[in-house]
Amino acid sequence: MPRSSHLQACSLAIFFALATMTSAARAQPGAGRPSPVIVEIIGEVRFGDSRATAERVLVRVEGFGSGVNGQSLTDSSGKFRFSGLGQAQYIVTVRAPGYREARQQVDLQTQPRAYLQFQLVPEKTEPTAPTGPAAIINSDIPPEARKEFDQGRTLLLDEKNIEKAIPHLEKAISLHPKYAEAHLLLGTAYVDNKQWDKAERELKKTLEIDAKATGACFALGEVYRQQQKYAEAEKALQDGLKLDPKSHQGHLSLGQVYFAKGDIAKAGPEVGQALQLKPDYAEAYLLAGNLFLRSKNADNALQMFEQYLRLDPKGKYATQTREIVEKIKKAMAEKKQ
Repeated sequence: MPRSSHLQACSLAIFFALATMTSAARAQPGAGRPSPVIVEIIGEVRFGDSRATAERVLVRVEGFGSGVNGQSLTDSSGKFRFSGLGQAQYIVTVRAPGYREARQQVDLQTQPRAYLQFQLVPEKTEPTAPTGPAAIINSDIPPEARKEFDQGRTLLLDEKNIEKAIPHLEKAISLHPKYAEAHLLLGTAYVDNKQWDKAERELKKTLEIDAKATGACFALGEVYRQQQKYAEAEKALQDGLKLDPKSHQGHLSLGQVYFAKGDIAKAGPEVGQALQLKPDYAEAYLLAGNLFLRSKNADNALQMFEQYLRLDPKGKYATQTREIVEKIKKAMAEKKQ
């Protein structure tokens, strides 16, 4: 295939993948972003015996017939949120050591949002020890290990102090080797610190303990992408998307891998999917602009870059993007002369 025909085919592939997002951006002069209906589940978890908020409790969302859509830990106020869901029926499951598993069914086919409240009931008797991932989730974590994890989590997420957080997370794991959340958080700390080998070790350990830890899959994909190990990155991200097909982050990361490999035809649909799931995803517009630019489609590239700047005017790549926008505008103006 001649190079010009190849570029045209790639451009069309990207255009059709992103067409709905481009049209939505044009349809809202002055708004700066598309505004489709956001489908989400919001909720709060409390311990029924004390009515205290349940912090760091595992919450999982599963679609009927589609598997796990996402999982996360409740915040310090016992709250959780899952956004970017499709219009379907879901089961929300809450698990905490020493408490009975709680479930609620949610129908989002006719409403865009649901608010759930859970009150966990203590186990009355000693349960039979389960096996597999459930055993890890429901296992008793020693108070010392939890204390170290809490300190590390606060230092890493709230105070952004990676160096001080790492020893606490390492201590938590030494006290409780199957502490999946600690392995995952330590792995992400190593990612932030660009310690790729250590990050890979911890993230793989997380998946050994809990094969459905989607966050570990996506973080592992990022570790490989940063090292230009694109085949490994692609597999890790695809594994994560099998567990959580509604992850906008997963789709964008996979698009970034394909872009780095020069496979524009595969990158376009992934970026388009990321934007459908999260229409205000600034970083996705940035990659979309680069995809259009590489395909010699300056007009659409300009729209994507400007959308990125509207959404994240002080972002990490804002300065470089403004320079590119000015160059594109200058080139387009010269072409019209």
